[in-house]
Amino acid sequence: MKKIINSILILTLIFSQVLLISCQNNQVKEVAQTSETTQVEEKIENVNYVEYKSTKDIKSTKGLGGKAEKYYTKYIEYLAPSGKSIKILAQDKISDEQLLYAHAVMELYLRNLTQVYGEKIPNLIGGSGNYLVMPNGKDDGTNQKAVIGQPQYQLETANVGSKWYIENDYEHRDSTFEEIFHFVHDSGVGTVNNERGSKKLANMINDGKNNALPKDKKDWGKKGIWGVNAKESLEEWANEPGSLEAEYIICVIDTYYGLWEASDTTALFGEYLGKTREGLKTLDPMGLEIVESFLPKQMNVMMRVDPSFEGTFKMHLDDKDKYTFKSQYLDLLSLTGKNNSNISANDNDNILLGNSGNNHIDGKAGNDVVQFSGSSQEYTITKDGNILSINDNSNRDGQDILENIEILRFKDKDIQANDL
Repeated sequence: MKKIINSILILTLIFSQVLLISCQNNQVKEVAQTSETTQVEEKIENVNYVEYKSTKDIKSTKGLGGKAEKYYTKYIEYLAPSGKSIKILAQDKISDEQLLYAHAVMELYLRNLTQVYGEKIPNLIGGSGNYLVMPNGKDDGTNQKAVIGQPQYQLETANVGSKWYIENDYEHRDSTFEEIFHFVHDSGVGTVNNERGSKKLANMINDGKNNALPKDKKDWGKKGIWGVNAKESLEEWANEPGSLEAEYIICVIDTYYGLWEASDTTALFGEYLGKTREGLKTLDPMGLEIVESFLPKQMNVMMRVDPSFEGTFKMHLDDKDKYTFKSQYLDLLSLTGKNNSNISANDNDNILLGNSGNNHIDGKAGNDVVQFSGSSQEYTITKDGNILSINDNSNRDGQDILENIEILRFKDKDIQANDL
């Protein structure tokens, strides 16, 4: 009887071990399959594919310590060529899209300055430890304790596709290009009194400022192409080394990218006589030459359309939609959110991204790319003449109708529309 019981116990033990090993093997296989699936989803084999900044790049300030953690809830960073982090801190009322917009404008400046003047400018900013900060509210002195760096306020950040952007709401006028260049100018480029990354550019800006102001200080605020009806401000800035240069050049940059063309006044509420890029050619050719020496005619960074946007976002000039005075200078654009919104691009070479809704994207002329979230095998592609229908079988990108698009960009490869 004992032998029988012992035999049963031995068989039971052997069976249990076999079952345990089998379960373990299955678990290993399952883990391996899960890991492999994750790798397939994340792996990018296409050298042309770019993972643009998105909400996943926004981090909590917990762990930063000091006033950065005390007054701010989140941040995003721009990495200088040296590897040093240039942080943009945001308070809780700053939307993720406003924060990403600020990052895109900083990238516009630093990428192009690096191409022209080398790595010194961004590396100086990264090494300085200075912050660009985005406090709640507006610049009225009520949130002063949070100003631990160059401020760009919530109510003055009209990110692309937002209500303020589309309506050209100058009560919430977009100061993003202004304040971020102040940050770059002071911490990186330098001024004639504070040499930093580029003495050449600092001198050019100073010369442009001198050209824009009347030679005789008695005429400040009365004559000239800048500082009109702003004599008190000019005199105040004159007592702050570098401020006159800084305030002048941002007027030219704002005008260059169409920020004041829809206004009832000229730039900066009439302080600068410039209003359009075309007008700069005769009004302030020196200022135009300075800006074009380091900034591109068309913005070469990805801009994101606010998720609240509905309808068709235009990247070409249309006088009926006055936001296009600004959007005509965009070449890279991403829809965001879930709305079934559309893109009508321009005649340049555009890179365009849809959102999770169903989108109609018209590239117009040029060699245009539409980039998708996954690999080509995860999509069903049909073609009818010049129209492409792209259906995401994984339900991330929705169903997109493409017109005048030359390249479909996936994580594994590019597909030429002509080859379909």
